[in-house]
Amino acid sequence: MLKFNVSKSEIVKKIYIASSSIGSRTVDPILQCLLFKPINGHLRIHATDLQTSVIANIQVGEYEGNDPFAVDAELINDIVTNLPEDEANFEYDNGKLIVKSGKAKYSIPTIQDTDRFPIIELDESGIQFSIDTSILEEMINRVSFCASTESAMRALNGVYSEVHGGFLRFVSSDGYRLALTEQKLGIEYEFEFILALKSIKELEKLLSTTTEPSINVIYDHSIVSFNAGDVTTIVRTVEETFPDYKRVLPKAFKTRVILNADDFSEALKRVTIIAKRGKEKVQLKITDDVMELTSQSQDFGDVNETIPITKDGEDLIVNFNPRFLNEAAKHIDEKEIEFNFVDNMSPLQINPRNVEGYMYIVLPVRM
Repeated sequence: MLKFNVSKSEIVKKIYIASSSIGSRTVDPILQCLLFKPINGHLRIHATDLQTSVIANIQVGEYEGNDPFAVDAELINDIVTNLPEDEANFEYDNGKLIVKSGKAKYSIPTIQDTDRFPIIELDESGIQFSIDTSILEEMINRVSFCASTESAMRALNGVYSEVHGGFLRFVSSDGYRLALTEQKLGIEYEFEFILALKSIKELEKLLSTTTEPSINVIYDHSIVSFNAGDVTTIVRTVEETFPDYKRVLPKAFKTRVILNADDFSEALKRVTIIAKRGKEKVQLKITDDVMELTSQSQDFGDVNETIPITKDGEDLIVNFNPRFLNEAAKHIDEKEIEFNFVDNMSPLQINPRNVEGYMYIVLPVRM
């Protein structure tokens, strides 16, 4: 038997956080469930898709009993979200869960064989460090959009994490562009791993919902845990080798352009109206103090617009996918951006002016 009282806001929040880690396709019904488990005087919710697990501690009022139960996640989420009162009473006994709030009363079935629920075990003696929540959230936001969504490219279906020389570095790529961000943390260890894109999305949810100022990280060489107070996200690393990203980083530039980020984004938005109806290509023509953006479509016409720039180096004409340029630019939260060109066939490096720590590499489109 298990009985507990809990506020609606608390149970809704914790179920929301935990249930998002549940996979959409599974042959085992228990993987569609949340496990409610009393442990060491606390009540926890477990959820997993076998790659990522979320453990959420629930702050309850009156509490007695120690029988765990597993209940369908979608069902219990719908129930608690629509409870009429601010407090709910849960009673579990002999395979039945009763949820009462106000005049509403639900009696629903559960899965009693909770031993079948898979728990990802973490070796807590692994490498440990902490990082500010805001810094980790910002770093992930700067790179995750570049990860490949092609299932055949497992090594690129996530974010590569590297700790070297006291720096934490995140890198992602889909083969056409690359994002890199780094932060000095003074970590004495050196290691690397890949986190799958779905796991990254779960981590983003943890970071966006927590009020904890820092995240405690444990890495045991196959599993990484991220703890934020009463919620922990545990992730299996991807057993693949990330490509040598350093090979594509430009070593020297022939043309450097400094431009206003808003001017470029607005001009690109207008030029993309035609580009997306054509061959998804925007041409950048760079002369002394002007960048001209042009695009054309056989059926929908053409467009061109110029913006002022500061140029150092040679004139240049080069073509890009406008979406890649736009996504890179909007992830740089600075007034001025640098475009660093090698030539019209080599990767372009985009980075904020006078701010170190992140950059984007974009391959040009052949003419």
